[in-house]
Amino acid sequence: MTVYRRPDPIPRRRPEPSVQPSPLQSVRPESDDLHHLVARKIYAAIAGGHFPEGSILPNEHALGETLGVSRTALREAIKGLSSKGMLETRRRRGTMVLDRCHWTQVDGEVINWSRRADSSVSGELWQALQSVMPTLAEAAARNGSALRLAMPPTGIGEGRVLAITLFFTDIARLAENRFLFSVASIGLINLIQDDPDFLRRGFDGMADVDLMALHGAVVSGDAVAAANGMRVLFDKAFAGQELRSRQQLPA
Repeated sequence: MTVYRRPDPIPRRRPEPSVQPSPLQSVRPESDDLHHLVARKIYAAIAGGHFPEGSILPNEHALGETLGVSRTALREAIKGLSSKGMLETRRRRGTMVLDRCHWTQVDGEVINWSRRADSSVSGELWQALQSVMPTLAEAAARNGSALRLAMPPTGIGEGRVLAITLFFTDIARLAENRFLFSVASIGLINLIQDDPDFLRRGFDGMADVDLMALHGAVVSGDAVAAANGMRVLFDKAFAGQELRSRQQLPA
């Protein structure tokens, strides 16, 4: 009698537990980040006097070995610094450090790099704003589209600094002078991002009534009053803080 044996069932393959990708990956600088980092290092060496104005940078091989980066990253960094007016590369001569009068100082990266070694950057940006904002307010008042200017902020709170920054930026935009607008907007953006405490102290001295007067002058088209109103605001900046400091001094 023939006995047929039932074959053993083929064991099913157990599904392997799913492995979630780790949020921690190997730390490798992206090429875009790397050439910005290289540019900042070269800028620091130039600003620190290691490569004075008029000097020639080491060749690509030597500079790349010193910084520990590829020629591609180094060339991108030098290209970026050249676009900011700091370097000039010519065949058979090399890459020369240009005079500071050629540098694009009103540049977000240059301002940030300068801030790392110079604590006076915020004060200089404020002086630049104090110089250009009255002119921008006057031009904005002469512009018929200034009727779209939103009301300035009033009261106190964390959002007041941002609100005044946007108010001044809108006035600068309505002036329709792209060069002065760049000076104003870059200065305001850099201060609110990198030194908000400085900006807050300045804005604390600006009274709501003066902000409202400036708005009225711009919207009504009174160019002289708009310029004077902006000057009043900057003249009174920091005044509140200085007054409080004197009041807190011991008798």
